[in-house]
Amino acid sequence: MFSSNVIALEKHLKINPKLRVIHERVSQIPPIDAGHGFDHTERVAKLCGRLYLQECIARAIPVPTEVELDSAIVAGLLHDCVPVAKDSPLRKQSAELCAGEGEKWLREVEWESPTLIQQVKEAVQDHSYSSGRVPRSLIGEVLQDADRLEALGAIGLYRTIATGVAMGTVLFDPIDPWADQRALDDRKFTIDHFFTKLLKLPETFRTESARAEALKRAEYLRGFVSQLKSEIS
Repeated sequence: MFSSNVIALEKHLKINPKLRVIHERVSQIPPIDAGHGFDHTERVAKLCGRLYLQECIARAIPVPTEVELDSAIVAGLLHDCVPVAKDSPLRKQSAELCAGEGEKWLREVEWESPTLIQQVKEAVQDHSYSSGRVPRSLIGEVLQDADRLEALGAIGLYRTIATGVAMGTVLFDPIDPWADQRALDDRKFTIDHFFTKLLKLPETFRTESARAEALKRAEYLRGFVSQLKSEIS
C-alpha cells in the first residue's frame, strides 16, 4: 500500500549537514521549465525516501541506516542537477551529465561511503525513461519509480502541459487529434505524449507500492483523455 506519510525532509536536512549542502546547491539551479523546477526535485527526493523505507519492509531488508536513507534522498535531489531542456540535442546525455556532476558534489562534501556514492551515481544514470536501463540497486529502483510517478496523475498532467508549452507544441492536432491517420508525434502535439509514454509507464515500475500508485495515477490520465475526447467530439 502506498503510504500517505511523507518523508520529513526538513528533519533529515537538520541532522545531516552534508545533505543540507547538496539541497542548498540544487535549490539554486535555474529550472528549465515549469515542470522541472526545484519543487519537482524535492517531491522526487521525498518519494525516494518513502519508497526506500517501504521496499525495505516489503522485501524483509534490515531497516536502513540514516546514511542509506539519506543516500536515497540525495539521489532524488541530484537526478536533474544539470538542467537540459527536453528539446536539447544533449537530452540523451542528461542522465550521464547529472550522474557525473552529482558524483563530484558528493565527493566534495565527503559523503559517508564510496559504495553509496557509486550507487547514487548509478541510480542517476539509470533513472531516465529513454535510456531503457535496469537499475542496479534499490536506490536506483526507487529513484526511477519516484521520477516516473511525477509524470502521472494530476501533477503529471500539469507537468506535461507545462513542458509542452515550453517546447512550443500545440495541445492536439485539430484535424486528427487521436492519430487515426497519422503517426504519433509528441514533439508537435502534447496529447500524443500520453500515448507515446505516459500511459505505458505503470508497466515499467520496479517497486510494489509505487506500481500500485502508478496504476491509480494512470487511470486519472485516462479519465482526462476520455473527457477531452467527449469535448472535442
